[in-house]
Amino acid sequence: MLRISSMMAVVLALSLLIAANSRVTAQTTNTRPPLIGVTAIAFSAEIQAVVDGMRDRLARRGFRPGQTINFEVRDSGADGTELSNVIQDFAKLNVHVIVAITKPSIMAALENKNRIPIVTAGLTTMQAREIGNKHRRRALTGVFDGDTREDQFSLMDILTPDIETIAIPVDPDRGTVAAQIQKLTAMARGRGLTVIPLTVSVRQNSVGAEIDALNPDSTVILLDHMILPNAPIEAIVAAASKRKVRLFGMDADSVIRGALAAMVIEPHGIGEQLGDLVADILEKPSEARRPFERARASHLIFNEDGRAVLGFAAVEKALAGKRRSVIGWADDVGPRPRLKPAVPEAPLPLGVVRGITVPTPRARPMRP
Repeated sequence: MLRISSMMAVVLALSLLIAANSRVTAQTTNTRPPLIGVTAIAFSAEIQAVVDGMRDRLARRGFRPGQTINFEVRDSGADGTELSNVIQDFAKLNVHVIVAITKPSIMAALENKNRIPIVTAGLTTMQAREIGNKHRRRALTGVFDGDTREDQFSLMDILTPDIETIAIPVDPDRGTVAAQIQKLTAMARGRGLTVIPLTVSVRQNSVGAEIDALNPDSTVILLDHMILPNAPIEAIVAAASKRKVRLFGMDADSVIRGALAAMVIEPHGIGEQLGDLVADILEKPSEARRPFERARASHLIFNEDGRAVLGFAAVEKALAGKRRSVIGWADDVGPRPRLKPAVPEAPLPLGVVRGITVPTPRARPMRP
C-alpha cells in the first residue's frame, strides 16, 4: 500500500512538472515579439519613407524594434514571381501582419491563401474600393491615396477664418461649370461657405473679368487640380495678386508656381497611418477588417509670399494637435518631413509660341 502511494506521489510530481513546463513553454511562445512582414515590388526613396514612418509610429505606440516587435523587410527586385515567394516566406515565418506597399505586392499577398492580416498602401480610391469589395472576407485594411479637399478646407478655416466665399477656377471648355464645382459646393455648404466659379481659359491662358468683382476681405481662390489639371497657374497668380485675393493650391506644384499654401500628402505621413493600423491590429485582431482609410494631408507647404501674406507666426500654434508639421520651401517652420516633397522642374514659359505675355513661372523661393 505504501509502495503504491509512493508511486502515485511520483506520478503526481511528474504530472505537475510537465504541466509547469508546458506553461513556461506557452508563456515563452506568447511573449515572442510580433513579427511584421513588409514588402514592395521595388524599394524607392518614397517607399522607404513609408516604412520609416510606420516604424516611427509603432515605436511611439510602444512597439520597439528588437524588443517588442521585429520586422522582416523584403522586396522582389521588380520581379512579380519573386513577390509570391516573399509572401510564402512570410507565411513560413508566421508573421503577425503583412504590410504590402503598391498594388503588385498587395495582389501577391491576396493570392496567397493564408489568414495573415494584410495592411496596404499605394492604392487609388477606386482600387481600394474594388479590392475591398472583392476580398471582403479577408483580414484586409489599409491606406489609399484620395481626395485632399477636406484638408484644404480645414487649412483655409485656420488661415483665413473670416472668409465667406471660395472661388474655384473652371474652364467652360471642359463642360458645364455647375457640374465641375458640384462636389465642392456641397462640401463648402457644410462649413457655412459659398463656392462660386471663376472662369479661366486654358487655351487662351487668361482669367475672366469676374475676378475684379471678388471681395479680397471675404473671398479666397482655391486652385483645384482635380477640376482643372492644366490650369494657367501663372496667369491666375498674377490676376489674384493684382486684386489682392489670396490664392491656395492643392499640390506642391501650385505652391511653387505661386499659390500661397497647400496641405500635401507625403510618404512618411502615410507610413505613420500604417503604423497606427498595424498597432491596432496587434492590440485587437478584429481591427484588420476595418474599412480602408484615406491618406491624410499631413504637411503644410508655403512659399515666401505665403509667409508674408498669411502671417505664419501664429500658424504652428493654430495647427498644434491637428497636423504633424509645417514646412516651407525656403525655410522650415517645424519638423522636416522624412521625405520632403521634391521641387518639380520649372515649366516652360507659357505663351512663348503664341506670343502671349505672361509672368515668369515661379522657381523655388530664395532664402532672404
